[in-house]
Amino acid sequence: MSFQLPNPASCLVCLTLFLLFSGAAIAQEKTAKITFDDHAKPILVQRCSSCHNGQKREGDLDVTNYTNLMQGGGSGTVIEPLDASGSYLYNLITHEDSPEMPPNGVKIPDADIKMIGQWIDGGALENKGSAAAKPKPKLNMSLAANPNARPEMLPTPFRIPLEPVITPKRSSVLAIATNPWAPVVAVSAPKQIVLYDSNDFQLKGVLPFEEGSAHSLRFSRSGQLLIAGGGKDGAVGKTVIFDARTGDRLMSVGDELETVLSADMSPNQEYVAYGGPNKLVKLLYTDGTIVAEIKKHTDWVTAVEFSPDGKYLATGDRNGGLHVWDGETGDPVFTLKGHTKQISEVSWRSDGQFLASASEDTTVRIWEMKNGRQVKSWGAHSGGVTGVEFRRDGNLITAGRDRQAKLWNQDGKMQKAFAGLKDVVVAVSICDETNRVFAADWTGVLKAWNAVDGKPMRNLAANPPSLATKLAFFQSLMGKANKDREPLAAQVTQSQAEITSIQQSLTAANQSMVGLQSKMTATEGQLAATKKQLESTSTQHQQWRTERDANTKAKPPLAAALAKAQEASAALPKDAELKTAVVGLTNKLNQINARVVELTGLVEKSGQEKTTTQSQMDALNQVAVATKTALDATTKQVAQLQGNLAAKNAAYKTQMAALQQAETKVANVTNLVKQCQSDIDFVEQLKSLQAELTAVEQDIVAKQSAVDEAHQKMVAAQKLVDEAKQRRSDSEQKSTAVRDQIETIRGQK
Repeated sequence: MSFQLPNPASCLVCLTLFLLFSGAAIAQEKTAKITFDDHAKPILVQRCSSCHNGQKREGDLDVTNYTNLMQGGGSGTVIEPLDASGSYLYNLITHEDSPEMPPNGVKIPDADIKMIGQWIDGGALENKGSAAAKPKPKLNMSLAANPNARPEMLPTPFRIPLEPVITPKRSSVLAIATNPWAPVVAVSAPKQIVLYDSNDFQLKGVLPFEEGSAHSLRFSRSGQLLIAGGGKDGAVGKTVIFDARTGDRLMSVGDELETVLSADMSPNQEYVAYGGPNKLVKLLYTDGTIVAEIKKHTDWVTAVEFSPDGKYLATGDRNGGLHVWDGETGDPVFTLKGHTKQISEVSWRSDGQFLASASEDTTVRIWEMKNGRQVKSWGAHSGGVTGVEFRRDGNLITAGRDRQAKLWNQDGKMQKAFAGLKDVVVAVSICDETNRVFAADWTGVLKAWNAVDGKPMRNLAANPPSLATKLAFFQSLMGKANKDREPLAAQVTQSQAEITSIQQSLTAANQSMVGLQSKMTATEGQLAATKKQLESTSTQHQQWRTERDANTKAKPPLAAALAKAQEASAALPKDAELKTAVVGLTNKLNQINARVVELTGLVEKSGQEKTTTQSQMDALNQVAVATKTALDATTKQVAQLQGNLAAKNAAYKTQMAALQQAETKVANVTNLVKQCQSDIDFVEQLKSLQAELTAVEQDIVAKQSAVDEAHQKMVAAQKLVDEAKQRRSDSEQKSTAVRDQIETIRGQK
């Protein structure tokens, strides 16, 4: 079998065909479309259609039909083509948002989640014939550098009366507002509005709201005014404007037969808008003149707010209707469609470019104001959202039926949750000046949290006690504090006396110890000298005694020799040598006897001196022993006294700290009593001055009436004078005419 080389031309053709077909296959693989029909729908039908189908649309969402799915549901648009991370549905199945889907808490398989994400990022195509949508331009939601400048005059509150109008044991909080430029939070309670310092939570004032209850509270953009809308169901509805610094009631606008549910004043303080159960939104001048009556809403008007520049007015109703109007004319600008249940609250971002709306349909939505288009929507609270408020930095605080307040960024990502309330949260606000969140539930519990770490800080009283009750309470605390202080003061006084006594004893003991040490030193010196003297005397005594004993011992032999010499000399009287020897021995014996006598005297004397010196030494030893014993006892006493003093000083320090703490408590409670009494005196003084002012104003009115009456009389009298002058003038003119006639006649003659 032979082997032939292939034809080069045929090889080139085959290679070309291979490359063409393989390239087409690769291109087809690279451009394979992920579509709803082929990829997403099977997953959604399997995982979600039991609750979201054409017949059963929970949340008004049908995932089995492409058109219905792209339209969204009660939470608004759920698919953002080319942006899976920005799609509400994708965030629900990944459990990045709530309510988590499926609702059993277990995510669908990762492969299914990945496929849904790829389908959305690929353009959310319906089928293979669909063209990919062009990517939407990213909406810039960044804030202006300084959307709301800090006012030159900060709205720091003056002294406002703290006496509550009524003191019910419990009542619901209907509204909360925080001042944008001062640490003040306003809380609505029956017949009154309570002001707290949002920094230290101290009561700052109570504003009477005689119309009933304020359902709406809002500080003006400058923080100088507080706008309260409310009243009494079926009886009266008012919008009241207060001076936020003095608490003075500046004006009231409107005269409705139903309570005002929401109200606001334009930033230029020229217009007031409010709405309520009559389904109307009324736009008025601050003098009460009606600018427009807006009748677009089909149910109770529940939300009203001017934009920060006053250009727009946003309103919402109980039926989910949400509209934007011209802030000066009330003419329609936008109808914002999407919410399916009650609009609980609206809030403008500080630069006025975006509006946030909260609804009982569980969602918060953000709308841009160039075209009135929804740009964000997310499920914020299961059961419904009851409040929303933009922070100065563009983040939002919300409240809901899930008994929580939550802080979000404007992309709908939750930053913090604030829990601890036991019922539906009915009102929420955040203080930009102190970073504190305030929220209240349906039972009237009012709570504050730290917005930075989410930790609860304080429960506040929506209905503070009367000043008399507070005074009695503080006085009882002061009595108890003084009573607690008394035994501590007695202990300190006793300890001071004991310390003084110990210090005196210690001083005396130290002085005694110094004296004993000096005495011991002197005695030891005397002992040393006496000992030296005794040793010297003993040595001399021993020397003399030895010499005496030697001389005494030498006497008998010498006496015997003398006797023999005398006997020999007697036998040999003429022997001169013997005579000389006798004389010599006699002299020698006499010398020895004399020396013995002398030495005996010296021995006796030195013995007496030795005895005397020994007695002195014994006496000194006794003194030394006694002094040492006394010194040891005194040293021990000093150590014991020092220990007692240290222990007593430690006890005194502890007692003094307890006393100082008790005295601080007494001082604090005393200050509270004084402050409370001062507040009572302030209220009484204010009442007196207000009564005096009322009397003066009434007197002014009465005197003005007298002035008006006198002026009228003066006008009438002046009229009579003018008429009389006119008659006189007429008569004078007639007289002149007659005189002229007379002259004429006379001239004719």
